[in-house]
Amino acid sequence: MKRLLFITTVVAIVLSSCASFMHMQDVNSVSDFSTFINKGRIDTLIKMSRVPFLLDQEIIVLPKDIRTFWTNIVHAGFKITKPELEQGETVNENSYLEFYNSMEVKTFFKKYVAKDARIIRLKTGTGKSILLIIELKLLGRYIRGFKGPY
Repeated sequence: MKRLLFITTVVAIVLSSCASFMHMQDVNSVSDFSTFINKGRIDTLIKMSRVPFLLDQEIIVLPKDIRTFWTNIVHAGFKITKPELEQGETVNENSYLEFYNSMEVKTFFKKYVAKDARIIRLKTGTGKSILLIIELKLLGRYIRGFKGPY
């Protein structure tokens, strides 16, 4: 059993470093996120979200505020038409600039965003983009931030 776990872990690490694997993970993130929004799967979005959470340039620290955000966006009728991966990249020292150029947002990235997290730019059918901060973990995918549509 330990050997199987070790082999599985090694394979996961090797695969996660492959560019094509990361691209597929980004495509899956776009597809899943869009489906959850479009089908009103508020509970799934809440479970996937991590606090603190970056919403545009605001840092949300309370889980109930995350619940309110996802509930309101879905109940307002927000939909993502023709979702498409525009770009996906691993966070770097300047990724915070995608959200907002401030010391608070820069500190948020340094303190709370995993070094291997992904910045996903999702293009919608309206031509607008949505930014997501996605953290891929062994047991799932988590949303650390949202910006858009812009």
